[in-house]
Amino acid sequence: MKLRITLLVLAGLINSQFMLAQAKGGKSPEQVKAEVLKRGTGEKAKVKVKLRNGSEVRGYISKADQDTFDIHEKNNENVTLTYADVLSVRKSGISTAAKIGIAGGVAALLIAAAAASAIASLGP
Repeated sequence: MKLRITLLVLAGLINSQFMLAQAKGGKSPEQVKAEVLKRGTGEKAKVKVKLRNGSEVRGYISKADQDTFDIHEKNNENVTLTYADVLSVRKSGISTAAKIGIAGGVAALLIAAAAASAIASLGP
């Protein structure tokens, strides 16, 4: 019984995270450009860029032009990207939504464990 409840909760959490990831679509080149310009340039402008081809680039924005921008990676290489090639630009690290999702998942597991323990203590 405990295992069923735990598996049911886990399946629900995994499904909700999958649905959330699918709902997030790519941004238009204009939106990407606005995001890059908002972040600015320099070592404090660290980003994680997801490209339409599925790859990722991490580093800081070193230069932003009319049609392209440069990411300076940890290996001291500059990667020039066009705004049209970018799916999303976000701050490097775990997003707030991910933190909330993790906290919610942990809370759901604790509630499920407490419920299973209470049911088990009732006995036959």
